[in-house]
Amino acid sequence: MAKLYFAYGSNLNKRQMTRRCPDARPLSLLHLENWKLVFRGVADIVPSPGDFVSGGVWVISDNDERALDIYEGYRGDGSGMYRKVGVPIEPFKMRGETFTELMFYVMNSDGIMPPSEGYLASIREGFKDFGLRLKPLNDAVEASWDDKNPSHVERRRHARKGRPTLAVRPSEKKKAKVTVTNSEPTPAQRATWQRAMTVHSND
Repeated sequence: MAKLYFAYGSNLNKRQMTRRCPDARPLSLLHLENWKLVFRGVADIVPSPGDFVSGGVWVISDNDERALDIYEGYRGDGSGMYRKVGVPIEPFKMRGETFTELMFYVMNSDGIMPPSEGYLASIREGFKDFGLRLKPLNDAVEASWDDKNPSHVERRRHARKGRPTLAVRPSEKKKAKVTVTNSEPTPAQRATWQRAMTVHSND
């Protein structure tokens, strides 16, 4: 039976989802109200009145859901890395099926840690796939540095993945870097500047 699945992290990436969940079909972008994106090394969302999470909705099959359960580390007894949440929605009909719920995964952890560069790049690609603005994503990454407080769960995962380089603060990338050098210009550079000055002085 088909199901509506809300993705907000790496599963927005259509290239990755094609491999992971071959039956999945992208449906639309969605702003989920009263939730907020956070990072615990990987993406998670938490209830937050007045906020919203930008993401995308997929129509997935039972096989897709099983593949996602494995990828997300979901366990039926609730002891996995993620657990499932179902949010009621207005009845929605498509291709002879009626959907009344939106499913997504949330983490069983409360530590805060910035994502790795590679993981964040896959999410950025997914945001572009769904036509989502990058500002909410950048804000969440910035907040993960401000509030950084990893639990043993995040530390273990980071070590298990080989301690990949963490994503740079978005605010740091905006700072211009100026390099001052005392090296003398080469003869070719000096000749080019002299020609340019001569042309300019004759205008």
